[in-house]
Amino acid sequence: MRHPARQRSAESDHVDGVLAEWRKEQPALDTSPVAVVARIGRAASLLDRGLNANFARYGITRTDWDALASLRRVGAPYQRTPTALYRALMRTSGGVTHIVDRLEQRDLVERVPDPDDRRGLLVRLTRKGRALVERAGPSHLDTERHMLAPLTKQEQTELARLLRKLLIGLEAQFADSPATPLSIEAPTEHRSP
Repeated sequence: MRHPARQRSAESDHVDGVLAEWRKEQPALDTSPVAVVARIGRAASLLDRGLNANFARYGITRTDWDALASLRRVGAPYQRTPTALYRALMRTSGGVTHIVDRLEQRDLVERVPDPDDRRGLLVRLTRKGRALVERAGPSHLDTERHMLAPLTKQEQTELARLLRKLLIGLEAQFADSPATPLSIEAPTEHRSP
């Protein structure tokens, strides 16, 4: 049996092959959600691959970038509480601890005492971390532009509008789920360095 990706023409994608297989196997099955959900998932995976390839030139991953950019975009003194950081990154607190540990070992962030909470710490971008964000930021945005090039500016605007609408609905559905930390901030795809 041939893989769906190998059966497509220039005007079809991987998901078209998957849907064709379902139509052949179970023609009465309504697979219309797959046309959207599978494409979003596959696009996200391919976008991550492209972003990580660019970030590798700077010795970081997309996850590292998200943490560094999250600290940079809040302005001086470029710091957040660990809770605010994990909400901004949409990761678990344990996952954020691992990210911060890794970035701290590279002197890109530092943990500093929280002046408003004697028992608390803040995660702060170091001078070296700020310099890395400034260096990698333009390349990152160029990579995003390149990956979105199959769409016109108008199509990108419309897709952003539709994805915003979907994300608002999904965030509302999962807002009370403790297993899925959700951010009230803009999606990371629309951030600036």
